Amino acid sequence: MNKQIIFLLSLLAASFAFAGTPSTQEASTAQSKAQIATYTTISWEKAIEMSKSKAGALFLDVRNPDEVASGAVATAKNIPLPTLETRFAELPKDKDILVYCRSGHRSQMASKFLVSKGFTRIYNVDGGFLAAPPAAAFK
Repeated sequence: MNKQIIFLLSLLAASFAFAGTPSTQEASTAQSKAQIATYTTISWEKAIEMSKSKAGALFLDVRNPDEVASGAVATAKNIPLPTLETRFAELPKDKDILVYCRSGHRSQMASKFLVSKGFTRIYNVDGGFLAAPPAAAFK
């Protein structure tokens, strides 16, 4: 009888010991979540520097056409946020993409969307077009 009680207590102790240890699948899922791509928010100065680099980053303006008409980065590709879901394939996945809007809110949404579509080189330009310095070479 004592041996049975000791055996049952051993089993119970072992089950508690393993209860706090994640399974292989849980550990793999946690590791995958840690590797989920995200975007980085950068300053206009850094964005301009990246666009002038040898690799040449692409500015993506997600404002509406009427906003772009009042000024934009000369080299920017304009894809308004409402059309990004159907037009994101126009963007290269092998280049840095510098996303901006008027103040920064829509560019954050666009950045999150692009990351969800597998883009890994997404940079949200802080402050949007309102914060752009003259060095952004406006058209």
